[in-house]
Amino acid sequence: MFSRTAIFFSLLLAGSLGAAPLLPLRVVESTQMNFGHPLSELLDGDVNPGNGVDMDRAQFQEQVIVFATEQPVSAQVFQFTTWHISKEHGAYPAQMELAVTSDAKPDRHSINWKPLKPNLVMTDSFPRNPGLVRAEGDSIYFSEGLEQTVLTVRAPSPLTGVTGFRLRFIPVDASHISGQRVIGRSRNGNCVINEFQIQPDPLRSSNVALGRPVRASGPVYEGLYPHFLTDGFAASFSHPAELHPARDFHYEVDLGSSRPLDYIVLRSRLDGTAPERLGDYEVQVLADDGSGTPGEIRWRARLRQDGSHVPPGGRDVIQAEDGTGGSFSGRFVRIVNPIDAQCRPQVGEVEVYPQLHPRIEMVSADGREIGQPEDLPPGTRTLGFTLAAGKDDPAPELLVFRWRRAKAENQSWTECKSGEPVKVACEKPGSYPFEFQARHTDGRWSRQIQTHTFTLPIKWWQSPVRLGAIAVSVLVGAAGLAWWASVRRLRNKLQLAQAARAIEQDRLRIARDMHDDIGARLTHMALLADRLKRSPGHDPALLTKLAGEARGTVGALDQIVWAVNPRHDTLGSLSDYLCNHATGYLADAGLSCHFESPPSGRESVLPFAIRHPLLMAVKEALQNVVKHAGASRVTISLQSKNDAIELAVSDDGRGITRPEQDPGDGDGLDNMRGRLAEVGGTCIIGPSPAGGTRVTLSVPWTAHA
Repeated sequence: MFSRTAIFFSLLLAGSLGAAPLLPLRVVESTQMNFGHPLSELLDGDVNPGNGVDMDRAQFQEQVIVFATEQPVSAQVFQFTTWHISKEHGAYPAQMELAVTSDAKPDRHSINWKPLKPNLVMTDSFPRNPGLVRAEGDSIYFSEGLEQTVLTVRAPSPLTGVTGFRLRFIPVDASHISGQRVIGRSRNGNCVINEFQIQPDPLRSSNVALGRPVRASGPVYEGLYPHFLTDGFAASFSHPAELHPARDFHYEVDLGSSRPLDYIVLRSRLDGTAPERLGDYEVQVLADDGSGTPGEIRWRARLRQDGSHVPPGGRDVIQAEDGTGGSFSGRFVRIVNPIDAQCRPQVGEVEVYPQLHPRIEMVSADGREIGQPEDLPPGTRTLGFTLAAGKDDPAPELLVFRWRRAKAENQSWTECKSGEPVKVACEKPGSYPFEFQARHTDGRWSRQIQTHTFTLPIKWWQSPVRLGAIAVSVLVGAAGLAWWASVRRLRNKLQLAQAARAIEQDRLRIARDMHDDIGARLTHMALLADRLKRSPGHDPALLTKLAGEARGTVGALDQIVWAVNPRHDTLGSLSDYLCNHATGYLADAGLSCHFESPPSGRESVLPFAIRHPLLMAVKEALQNVVKHAGASRVTISLQSKNDAIELAVSDDGRGITRPEQDPGDGDGLDNMRGRLAEVGGTCIIGPSPAGGTRVTLSVPWTAHA
C-alpha cells in the first residue's frame, strides 16, 4: 500500500499542473534542527516515505519552519502544497498555519509575519472525504481517519514583495493521548512532512484549458463535477454515473477560441482507485461551427488500446502525430469512451497547451539599438537581442526561452527570460542563423522551433562585387572625362573654325563690295579721265561728272569703313547711320524721309555680320524706291524684338504690280534676299499702308549689352 502510494506521488511531481512555475525556495531555520534528515529534503521533489522531516519526539510543542525566496515575489494569490506520506498511519498535521513576510532577512522571531487566510482547501481524498480538512480563520484543521494525505491550499496574498514563508504546526488536544497537546494525528501525535511547494498566481498558465467550462454528455457521479477537470487541482476528478450508457460518453472542454495546439495532457486520479478507467480512450479536437458550438472533428486519436492505463497520479501527453486528421487545431477538446465499459473515462485534469511563437525584438549592434533588421551594420562585433512571447501566446510573462546558433557544431541551448539581453560575438561577416523556443508553464518545451537569420555584410571596400563596380565606375568615369575633354576640344576647334569662316566670309563680303562698288566707280572715273584727255579743251560736263564719281567713291569707301569698324557694333550706331544715309540720299532725289527707331537698347551689341547685310539691303530698297516707286515720302522703321531685328521701308508710290514671291522681281530684290539669307534672315515685299510698297527685312538676333 505504501509503496504504491509513493509511486503515484512521485509521478505527480514529475510535472506540475500547468500553472505558474514553482517558486525557488531555501530553508532558513526551524524550531528543532534534529529531525533525522536535513531540512533541504523538503525542497528536493522526492516524496518517498523515508524522505523529508519526521517530527517524532518533538510532537508535543509547536514546530516552525521558515523558507526564504531568492528574490522578493509579488502575487495576488499563493498556492502551497504539502505532502504528508509516512509508514506511520495518520502522521499528518492536526492544525497548520502559513504566513508571509517582506522582511529583508526572514526568521521565525520576526513580528512582521502576516498569516495567509485560505479561501480554498483540498486534499487528494477530497471526493470521498470532503470533511477531512477545513479552514477556520488563519488556520487549517485536519480530522482523523486517513493513512496519509496531500494538502493543496489557495490564499490571497496580504503583502507585496514577499521574501519568506513560515510554516507552523500548532499543537491541539488529542482524545487518545491523555493530558497532552500534539501537532499530528498519528497514534503518538507525530507529524511528517515530505515536501513543500509554492506557486504564485497558480491560475496564470500557458494551459489554455485552465478554468474553462467543461460539459459532460451525460450525468456524472454525485459531487464529482465536470469542472473539476480544469480547476488546476490534481486531487479533484470526475467520472460518469453508473447505469448510464457508457459507449460514446464524453467530456468536452471549450477553449473559447480556435487555435493550433502543441500538446494535450490528461492526468489520472491521485488516490489509486480504478486506475484502469483512464485507458482505451479517444481524444478529439473539434472546430467551431461558426455559432460557438462544436463543428467537424478536425483531429482524433485512439489511445491505450493495448489494455494499459495511466498510472495513479500519472499523465498522458498527446501530440499531433499520435492521431489523424487535417489539423491539430480547434476550439473544443473531447475525451471519449469508445467502449461499453462503465464509469469511464475517469480524469483528474485536462490540460491543453497551444503552439507558442516567440519572437526576436530589441536588436542591437555593439550596444546600439537598430530596430529589427535582417542585415546588421557592416563591422558589427557584438550582436544583441531579446526574446519575447508571441502576440497571441498565453501567460507571456511566465514563459522561459532558450536559443542556440543553428548549424553550429556542438552548439547547446541557452536559457533566458523574457527581455533578458542575449549577446553574441560576430567573428566575421556572413550569416548568423538562430533557433529559439519557449517553455510552457508545465516545464515542457514547445515543439515549435522558431528561426531567424541575421546577415553581417562585409565592409563596402572589401566586397569583390563592390570593388569591381568601383573599378568599372572609375574606368567609365575616366572614359567619360576623356570623351568630355575630347568633345570640348572638338567644340573649341569647331567654334574657332566657325569664327575663322565668319571672318573669311566678312573678308569676302568686303572684297566683293569693294570690287563691285569701289572698283566700278574707279573704273568709271578712269574712263571719264580718258575722255576728258581726248576731248579738245575742257568739257565742264565731264569734269562735273568726274567730281561726282569721286565723291560717290569716297562715300562708298566711308560706308565700308563704317561697317567694319567694331566701334559701330551697336543697335544705336546702325540706327544713326541709316537715318543719316537715308535722309541725305532721299533728299537728293526730292523725297521726304521719316525714320523710326526704338528709344531703348541702343547699347545692345549688333555684330558686323548682321549690320552689313541689313545696311546693304536697306540701300538696295531705297534705290528701288527712287528708281521705280514714283513716291514722295518714305518711312523707315527699326524694331528690336525678342529674337530678331526688323527693318521696314515703306513708300507712298505706285505700289507693286505682282506678288512678292514672284521670281521675276529683278536683280535688286534677288540681291536683298540673297544677302539676308546668308545670315538666316528674310525679305518680304508687300503693300504699304500708305498705298505704296513695304519691304520688311528681318534677321535673327538676341539683344544683349
